[in-house]
Amino acid sequence: MKHPVSEINALKKENLDLKRQLENVQKDMQASLSAISHELRNSLTLIIGSIQLVEQDYPDITSCPHWPGIRSDLNHMQAFLQDVSSYKSLQSIEFNRRLCDLTAFLQDMNRNCQTWFDGTHRKLILSCPEKPVTLYADTAKLYQAFTNLIKNGLEVLGTEGTVSLCLRKASEKETETLGTETIAIEIKDTGSGLSAEEQAKIFQPFYTSKPSGTGLGLPIARNIIESHGGTIKVSSVPGKGSVFTVLLPRFPDVIK
Repeated sequence: MKHPVSEINALKKENLDLKRQLENVQKDMQASLSAISHELRNSLTLIIGSIQLVEQDYPDITSCPHWPGIRSDLNHMQAFLQDVSSYKSLQSIEFNRRLCDLTAFLQDMNRNCQTWFDGTHRKLILSCPEKPVTLYADTAKLYQAFTNLIKNGLEVLGTEGTVSLCLRKASEKETETLGTETIAIEIKDTGSGLSAEEQAKIFQPFYTSKPSGTGLGLPIARNIIESHGGTIKVSSVPGKGSVFTVLLPRFPDVIK
C-alpha cells in the first residue's frame, strides 16, 4: 500500500507534467496561428491591391451587383486577420504604462469616434468629471480596448440608438473587487441586449452572434483590461441593451 505522502507527490508530479504539456500545446497553436495569419494577410493584401487596380482600369465593374459583396467579404477577412494578429500579439507584449489623464483621454477618443456615428440616428455620448482623473496605463492599448467596446455597442444598435461612455467613481463594492483605489468606466448601449447564454460566451475568442463579427473584439478588450490589473463584466437584458463595466486600478501593482 502506497504511503499517502508518496501518492500526493506522485499526483503533484503528474499535474506538473500535464501543465507543461498543455503549455507546449498552446505555444505550438500560437505559432501555427501566427504563421497562418501572416500568410493569409500577405495574400489578402495582394488580392485587395489587384481589386483596386481592376476598379481603376474597369470602373464599370463596380456596377456589377455582386461587386459590393466581394468588397465587403474582403474587408471582413482583412478585419478578422487583423484581430487575430492583435489577439496573438497581446499574449507576449509588454505594456508601456505611464501616468495619464483618463478624462482627457476619453474626451479625445470620443471626438475621434464621433465620425462612426455621423449622418445616422445613432449617438455616442460621453459623461465624465471636469477635473482630471489620473491613473497609470498604456493609453494606446486602452484606446484599442475602449474603441472595441464602442464598436461592439454601435454594431448592435441597428438604425438608431445610443452608446454612452461614463467615467465615474467606483462604488465601495467595486473597490473591494480590486482591493485598491479603483476607477470605473461604463459603456452602455440601447441595442438588442444579450441572453444569459450569450453573456456567458461573449468574451470567448471567436464567439460572435453578428453576421460580420470576428469574435475577437471583446476578448482583446478583456485581455488589455485584465493586463492592467482590471476587470470587465457585462449585464444585459434582451431587448433593452447592455452595460459593460470596466474597473481599473489607479496604481497597478505591476508599476510599483
